[in-house]
Amino acid sequence: MIHHIKKITLITLIMLALPACGAGILQTADFKQPYYFAVDPEAKIPDTDENFQILQTVQKYRDAIANKDVATLRDMVSSDYYENASTTDDLSDDYGNERIEEILNDYLAQSVKDIRFIIEVKALSQEGLQYHVDFQYIWNYRYEVAGQSYWQSKNDTNRMTIVRENDAWKIKNGL
Repeated sequence: MIHHIKKITLITLIMLALPACGAGILQTADFKQPYYFAVDPEAKIPDTDENFQILQTVQKYRDAIANKDVATLRDMVSSDYYENASTTDDLSDDYGNERIEEILNDYLAQSVKDIRFIIEVKALSQEGLQYHVDFQYIWNYRYEVAGQSYWQSKNDTNRMTIVRENDAWKIKNGL
């Protein structure tokens, strides 16, 4: 009987210790350029290959925006991409994959002269085959109008939806 109780106690202790031996959580230090791309410690995103790849996709997006790399951004966009510009009542600013390159070129390549873009990931969740990455961003950019330079700043939150398409992670919405 005592041997049986010791065995049950040992099994219970092992079971309680197992979660501590599992995958850790993703941290800012796991990614390059920690000043520009961070993971909120409160997010507690499990350190799995899939989660790491998804956050690398968000970091690649951040880098492409900061470098005004329209070609990389275009390649990152899903064939099902759709954006309503957070205006559900106004369809005039909605666009899909067919206009993404035009919009990115107009905005990044022609209007914006300099960009500083910082992302902090707040959450990663899965809904079926889609992954939602919630992040806070600080966006400073310089643009020119009639030969005058102006700086604009924005601090906001965003939700990006990422899907697997043709063996690559693609942005379905939330540029």
